[in-house]
Amino acid sequence: MEVVMSLKKFAMLILTVIMISGFCTKPVSASAKEDENTAPAVEAVTVPNEEVMSAESPVPEESPAVTETPAPSVAEKDIQDAGEAAKAGAKSTSKKSNDKKKEKKVSYSNSDLRLMASIINCEAGSEGYQGKLAVGIVVMNRVASKSFPNTIKKVIYQKSQFSPVRNGSLNRRLKQYDAGKTKTKQWKDCISAAKKVLKGQRTIMYKGKVKNMKGYYYFSVVLKGAKFKLGGHRFK
Repeated sequence: MEVVMSLKKFAMLILTVIMISGFCTKPVSASAKEDENTAPAVEAVTVPNEEVMSAESPVPEESPAVTETPAPSVAEKDIQDAGEAAKAGAKSTSKKSNDKKKEKKVSYSNSDLRLMASIINCEAGSEGYQGKLAVGIVVMNRVASKSFPNTIKKVIYQKSQFSPVRNGSLNRRLKQYDAGKTKTKQWKDCISAAKKVLKGQRTIMYKGKVKNMKGYYYFSVVLKGAKFKLGGHRFK
């Protein structure tokens, strides 16, 4: 009797364990189906058609930043224009001034050239070229001085100044000039020297150096107080 009771208790215990196990454990198939139904659907993601850059593909360089120079303001532009206009005006004025100086140097008449070349031929025809220039410069220095007449003709024909005027040799040279008898080297040198002094030259070559002849108003074969001698003449 006790054995039967023990078997019943044991059987009840096993049954209780089985029931508890069945109650706590979910069927595998049901859990899998439920997960399948409840799992969210995965949407296909469309990747845009872009170029895929590999490690070997060069990385595009960024363009260097361009610095723009700001345009000058209206006031600055006016100042610049005014400065340029002033420079242009200064150049124009300087050019006109130089042109006037050139015109002043070359403004002589044929009668001036005729007289100057003839007096040079009379006084220094046998002298060297520098001596011819020196005689012509003395004549021009007198024209520029307030102590003498103010024209070439008046200077040359001033009383008791140039001996060729008194002895008639100047008239003979003037007749040769007018007749065109000026093809000799002596005449050509005299005409060349006359042109240079009439254009403004006031220097000669003396002992290998340039000598300024401004301030010289006299020349003669014998001259007291002469500053230097050139050829057969003394000058002061």
